[in-house]
Amino acid sequence: MGMLKVLRAQAGRRHHGHAGLCLALLVLFLLAVVTARTSAFLWTALGGELLLLAFLPAKLLRQDIMGALAAAVFCLLLILPALLFWGSGPVLLLPFKTFLCVTALNLLQQHFSWHELTAALRRFHLPPEVIFILDTTLRYLVLLGDQASLLLTALKLRSVGHNRKKHKAMAGIMGIVMQRSQRLSIEMAEAMRCRCFTGEYPLLQAKKSSSSIGSLLPPVILLLVYGFLYLRLEGFL
Repeated sequence: MGMLKVLRAQAGRRHHGHAGLCLALLVLFLLAVVTARTSAFLWTALGGELLLLAFLPAKLLRQDIMGALAAAVFCLLLILPALLFWGSGPVLLLPFKTFLCVTALNLLQQHFSWHELTAALRRFHLPPEVIFILDTTLRYLVLLGDQASLLLTALKLRSVGHNRKKHKAMAGIMGIVMQRSQRLSIEMAEAMRCRCFTGEYPLLQAKKSSSSIGSLLPPVILLLVYGFLYLRLEGFL
């Protein structure tokens, strides 16, 4: 249901047209954060993320921060035995890196819709079958999520008193959703066959955006690479 809310919120989002560049920047940022050995670059990256988070509404800001903190706390629990037996050290950077990576992913999904991201993957020459599976999965999450919500509502309206065997009711709903999923998959396969689908997943050309994001991304990428290399060398000296 949480994924369904996110996909519904992205339905009316304006198309920015720079998902490919931002996705490439995200990959470089994640590689830089993961391979960083000192905290200097990590604190610099945190400052940049906080600057971007400041432009978000309060509700979205709280969701992104809480999600990143939860991931960081979970990572801290995983490395707790190492802290107890070997003491503090570079291992303490792992929760910090987790927080930065999750925050960057949240910023990307707040700015672009899933359809823009799957279209951007096509520009990186990802196999069309993989993109088609991802895009179809996202569509079916919405369709089957709506079906499950309607079934739950119908079950509540027909229920009288307190049901002590909720697992049986949930099993029935899951069975109905599975049957409808199978029926929808067969109908989609027949529709693809009628439309002579050959396995190609063409990339639609989006309208050109008048925003200045595209002109700012190359300097940001260069600044990220320069800052990472400079702070990494400073850490070794």
